[in-house]
Amino acid sequence: MVEHIAVIGCGAAGATAALQARKFNRKVEISVFNSESYSQYSRCGLPYTISGKVADFDDLVLMPPDNWGALKIETKLGTSVTDIDHKSRELFYSGEGGDGTLIYDALVFATGAENADPPIKGLDKKRVYGLRTLDDAKALAAEADKAKTAVIIGGGLVGMEAAEAFHERGLDVTVVEFLPHILLAMVDPDMAKIVEEHCGEHGLKILNNTAAQEIKGKGSPESVVIQSRENEVVSEIPADFVVVATGVKPLTRLAEKAGAEIGKSRGIKTDDKMMTSIDQIYACGDCAENVEFITRTPCAGGLGTVAVRQGRVAGINAAGGNVTFPGIVGAKVTKLFGLEIASTGFTDDMAKRLEIPVVKGSMKGSTKPPYYIGGKELKVKTFYNKETGKLVGGQLVGEEDAAMRLNVLTLGIQQNIDAVELFDFENCYAPAICDTWDPLVSSADAARRRLKL
Repeated sequence: MVEHIAVIGCGAAGATAALQARKFNRKVEISVFNSESYSQYSRCGLPYTISGKVADFDDLVLMPPDNWGALKIETKLGTSVTDIDHKSRELFYSGEGGDGTLIYDALVFATGAENADPPIKGLDKKRVYGLRTLDDAKALAAEADKAKTAVIIGGGLVGMEAAEAFHERGLDVTVVEFLPHILLAMVDPDMAKIVEEHCGEHGLKILNNTAAQEIKGKGSPESVVIQSRENEVVSEIPADFVVVATGVKPLTRLAEKAGAEIGKSRGIKTDDKMMTSIDQIYACGDCAENVEFITRTPCAGGLGTVAVRQGRVAGINAAGGNVTFPGIVGAKVTKLFGLEIASTGFTDDMAKRLEIPVVKGSMKGSTKPPYYIGGKELKVKTFYNKETGKLVGGQLVGEEDAAMRLNVLTLGIQQNIDAVELFDFENCYAPAICDTWDPLVSSADAARRRLKL
């Protein structure tokens, strides 16, 4: 019988685990430990505190500290768990309130991830930042008040959203991306090109296929040395400060120390109940490894939507329940200079790595009928397993309604539909909103004919 649950981490996954455990079991004791001094806040909202689209840093706090007490959940903020002895079910902690120990019956790791720094000289200088925490965002917002030039190393989601935020604050911003195009984990080269051209039209500089080699300056950045991977030409670009956004790595030290198995993605390996290799120890969120939905290949989550769903499962099961997590589809969306970029399931790159042959339905459509003023161009690609015809992915780029259409594709993947079934999908219609044949349906038609279904 579970009498006391300990949750390590109070981000999206950890907070959700604690709340769902309480919802499921009104009597169990719950203790939450968080190394940051903040209660649960939205990490995804951090770039928007810099641009001003989020008015105040406190607006990102989703669970005010005082609310935990009302739910009879003990929270220890600014407190790190330093050791775990699972044989005796005891953890040791140290923090703002002093040192102590706690006896638990079930344990949830929601320790998150940390920035994975690339091999670049000068990362130890002042005014070189990551963008992972609320304190990072506060420091970067202060930089935006005084700096003129910024270099963002990394053109993934965080890097591009940060670049947009600083550009909107009036800075001269350059994105340095090592890979052939930005947002490689989200979109294919043809879709990325649309995004890059759109960002360029707004004045953002993007250097693809470029390696950042060194941050130069006395004490703080003055420039970044870069080298083209195409022609090996070395040059320098000015920088008052630098943001390093080259990905993250799961925080697993405590779990490893407790004896939990670490998976191929370097996250804490979990099953469909979010239980680790150790009985009554669970993991969720950015620190956890689960499986990709279609192929059941081990993978990390790295998304807030995945974190809260895994947190729900971990919390309920830690409290004595029996629910399962279905796997990670990987639905992602962002918006840059008014352009929505949405992706789910496989990209072309991911399909090749997993050796899944795909057929694509690709088209340019409009969000409204051609006769209706104000429709926006929408590029759509849907992906199907060449052998089965099943929907395995999709990408959309356009100035409106890309995200909501992506949700249809994600549900389609989870429900195992094929190109014929998506073509038969009866979409709604009104001239002011959408056309009789939605671009999703038209892309499925193109693929259906290629698949000869």
